[in-house]
This record gives sequence, C-alpha cells and structure tokens, in this order.
Amino acid sequence: MDINDTQQWQRPLIDDRLTPYIEVDAERLEQNLLHMQRKASVAGVALRPHIKTHKSVWIAQRQIASGAQGVTVSKPSEGISFIQGGVRDVLLAYPVVQPQSVAELLRLAMLHQVRLILIADRLQGVAAIAEASQQQPECELAVAIKVDVGLHRIGVNPDTDEAILIAQALQDKGLRFAGLVSHAGHAYGAGNAAAIADVARQETALMQQVQAKLQAAGFTDCPLSVGSTPTALAADIAPCINEIRPGNYALLDLTACRLGLSHVDQLAMSVITRVVAVNDHFAIVDAGSKMLSSDKGPHGTNASGFGIAADEAGHTYEVTKLSEEHGFLLYQARRPEVGTLLRIFPNHSCAVMAQSDGFVLRHASGHSEEHVVSARGNFI
Repeated sequence: MDINDTQQWQRPLIDDRLTPYIEVDAERLEQNLLHMQRKASVAGVALRPHIKTHKSVWIAQRQIASGAQGVTVSKPSEGISFIQGGVRDVLLAYPVVQPQSVAELLRLAMLHQVRLILIADRLQGVAAIAEASQQQPECELAVAIKVDVGLHRIGVNPDTDEAILIAQALQDKGLRFAGLVSHAGHAYGAGNAAAIADVARQETALMQQVQAKLQAAGFTDCPLSVGSTPTALAADIAPCINEIRPGNYALLDLTACRLGLSHVDQLAMSVITRVVAVNDHFAIVDAGSKMLSSDKGPHGTNASGFGIAADEAGHTYEVTKLSEEHGFLLYQARRPEVGTLLRIFPNHSCAVMAQSDGFVLRHASGHSEEHVVSARGNFI
C-alpha cells in the first residue's frame, strides 16, 4: 500500500449533503460480497457472514440473496434486530452466562420460525441456555461448542476433554449439538498473508483434533465452522470445513490492505469529511473520534494514525490525531483549502460503522440512497 500513489486513492467526491457521513461504494460492496460467496461455493461450504461489520439488514439481505446461509451476530440485541428485519437463520457467536440475556431472542426466534444457534464453552453456559430454552420449547435451537484456536478470548482448550463434557451436558439437557465453531482473530496480528495462512492451517488442525475426540465419544455429527476475514482471504478452505463466518470482507479497511489481503480499490467504505480549518500545524476536518472511532486496528494491529484522507485527485493526508469532533491531518507542501471535501479510509470498518445511524450507498453514476445501520447501539 503506497500512500503516495495518487491513482489508487483517486475517487469522485460529490458535494450533495452535510458532512461527516459514511459512504459505501455500491459496486465495490457487491464485488466483495460476490468474491467471498464464490470462494465458499467453489469449496462447497456454507457462508454465514458476521454482520457486526456493517450492522445493516439491507447488506445482510444482499449477502443472503447472493447465497449466504444465514448470519452471525455478536450480541442478542443484534440478533433481535436482524430477526425483525427478516433474517431466518442466526448464529449468536457470544457466550451465554445468564438465561435472561437470550430470553427475548428465543421468543422472537420461535415466533418467526428462525433457526437459531447459540454457543457454549463451559457448563455454566449450557445450564443458562437450557433454562432459557425451557421457556420457549418450540424454538428451533441448537448449541455449538466454541474452541479456542489461539486468540485466548473464549473457547474450550483443544488439548483437554472440555468439549466432551460440554457435549454430554448438552445431551443430558436435551439440547441439540451443532458442532464446533472457532474464531482465529489472532490472525490479524500475524503480519502478512503467508503468516495468516499458517494461522488458518493451525486453526483447522486444532478443530480436527477436537472433532476427533468428540466423534470417538459418540458425537459423530460434528460440523466445523470457522470465522475470520484474514484467514478466509489468505488461505484455501480446508476440505474438512463445513462453514465459514467472515465479516470484515464486505467493506474491508486499511488493516486488510496493510496485511496484504486487499487493495485500496476494494475498500467499499469511507467517511466523507470536510476541511473546517487550516493552521500552520494541521488541517482540521469535521470527523473526529465520534465518527471515526479511536480504533487503530483489531487484534494485534496498530496503525500509526487513524486513517488516510484523500482528495478527489488522490492526494493523501494521514489522520494523525483525533478529538471528539475534529480530525487532525498532517500536510506538507499541499495545503488543503477550508471547505475541501476529503474521503477518509479508516483502519477498522467495523468500529466506524457502529458509530453512525446510517450510511449513504453511492453508485458509479453518482446516484445515492440512504440506509440505516439497523443494529446500531445493539451492545447487550
């Protein structure tokens, strides 16, 4: 990624609304969705995209129309938003420790005949899910076991028999076992595409290790579901995998570019901002931390700034500092004028999309339409 290559950053900027706002390039979005769907289809696996990246029912509908099996959500309230938006196959990739946290999700899943998958990585989670399911016995519910494949956030240790104990507890509680799920989020810290591919191979080996233990214990139906954009982009999908759950691939961001997983001309999301002041030190824009977030990248990545701003001609400026409502851009010989529109490509698209109520979908013709960020604020 060469920030001085003006051609790769050059994009039209249309001054038709107040700034700042999120703009999604319709054609780039569609190409990103189709690329991942083709990869899943060729490998013969299901694609269940994680919607925490875009939080948009409209984009999820595009993913499902392209062939996705269902969606992955982060929190119960996200699942509720997407069920209400018409999605009928949902995996909640977050541990349940209190039955009341999923009570409304299960009620709506039963009401709308949704196929719902929860996860567990400890016996307390199984007990909480079982208690919640007793209140909604008609819900089409299954439970997958989360495996820690190296991120060390949540999941059973693959070197122990924890998964067998949890699978037996699910059976004892009358809950259907849905297989194993993992998230190799530590792949972001691997540094480059080749190292990320190694992480993907290690993830597969660990998942097969746990799968073999479960099958030997009698749990023969044990599909494998893996999820992260870096591993999905950098590596081939192993024959033993049944499902992939990437999220960031829909929009992409500078982190993906720095890791060698995408090019600038694939970045579908940007923040349109305006220069509001220029002094001897910085050019100041109207997008601060409340718009861009202060995220320098997920899981082990750490950019020097908060994004790269580009003008219509492709000249770039680093967003080097943020206050709540202002972004500080370094400039040298090329001093931007007050009122100039700029396009900021952020480090982490997921964190930025969560900051706004909506986004502008921009077509190549210049025509635009507005869509809501359906699950904005769904953090419980």
